[in-house]
Amino acid sequence: MQSIRFKLDHGKHEVFVGDKPDRGTYTLHAATQPKSITITGTEGPNQGKTFPAIYELKGDTLRICYDLSGAQSATKFKALAGTKL
Repeated sequence: MQSIRFKLDHGKHEVFVGDKPDRGTYTLHAATQPKSITITGTEGPNQGKTFPAIYELKGDTLRICYDLSGAQSATKFKALAGTKL
């Protein structure tokens, strides 16, 4: 099983899948329901890509659901087989 680390810090994000970094920016949209976030890759395998997503923060647990194709924003925390959600 591969380890994934995800860090959000003052408008910048950093994701490590194994030891490969993926960096970029993010913008929170807390007024939407569900709350949404836009993630934009600036360095790594997702450079130049934008991913609309939804998020939920409960205590110290963060859930994010996004479409790796960047085509659409998730509307529920559910990923169907055969999709890139």
